[in-house]
Amino acid sequence: MNPKLIIADEPVSALDVSVQAQVLNFMQEIQEEFNLTYLFISHDLGIIQHMCDRIGIMYRGRFVEEGTADEIYNNPQHVYTKRLIAAIPEMNPEKRFEKMHLRQAINEEYQTGYNNYFDNDGRMFDLKKISDSHSVAMQ
Repeated sequence: MNPKLIIADEPVSALDVSVQAQVLNFMQEIQEEFNLTYLFISHDLGIIQHMCDRIGIMYRGRFVEEGTADEIYNNPQHVYTKRLIAAIPEMNPEKRFEKMHLRQAINEEYQTGYNNYFDNDGRMFDLKKISDSHSVAMQ
């Protein structure tokens, strides 16, 4: 068997962090050796950042943001993407304090900016391109 695509749904979520790193590194070695593509599904954006070139963020069963890993992490547009990124654990105590305030601001944005992402019937808006390789669900 020589698969070109492997779907990995939460492949390391139940593992200890040190074991996670070993499995992820092994997956990358296999990817390079056999020229594989992974469809990597996870709630842990720290792991996604480590493993993926392109990222699609889903909320309520629909894609709300899609782009390169750099675009998603450095310029998140959808409030749900911002919430996921803010939830990535921070080891630096000073940055941890900054993230706490960031999470609070993002939660306020979600509460007050709900209409930026959903129409009057509660349906999410379609993805719109904001650059050649970055799209977000918005009006």
